[in-house]
Amino acid sequence: MSLLKHPAVNILFISFMSAIYSFIFIFTAGHMEFISILSHGETLNSNFWNGWSDFLKTGNMKFIGYLIIGLTVVIVVFILVKRTKQYDEYQVSILAKSLFLAGVLSIIMVPFLMIMLLSDPNYSTETIFLFATIQWVSVLVSYLIFVVRS
Repeated sequence: MSLLKHPAVNILFISFMSAIYSFIFIFTAGHMEFISILSHGETLNSNFWNGWSDFLKTGNMKFIGYLIIGLTVVIVVFILVKRTKQYDEYQVSILAKSLFLAGVLSIIMVPFLMIMLLSDPNYSTETIFLFATIQWVSVLVSYLIFVVRS
């Protein structure tokens, strides 16, 4: 908890995790081997999953990677512009709760993803990428709101 008091630690954490996510999203976008593991055309009668699968197949995940980079840059700029020495205990509590919630959601999702993979592997890659996208972009947006309001 005491590490969260330092804005530099928050910058390093957010930047490091965003670099990993954006690298994965940008690198896999349009990659031949990645496209080959996606579900093949209209496996389910679901416009959402077929549309998401088409989104991935056409290499559009790179735009989500760019969005992650953009949000991270905005967060870092806000932290640097405000030049906060240390966060107070109230701010640390908010940060800790949001990171804890993101971690709990990730831990809870692992068994569901395993069950899904074992029961029906169709659209499993798409589901994992959808979860990763929603999870990390949500963390960045909530962190951005925190930084703007603090």
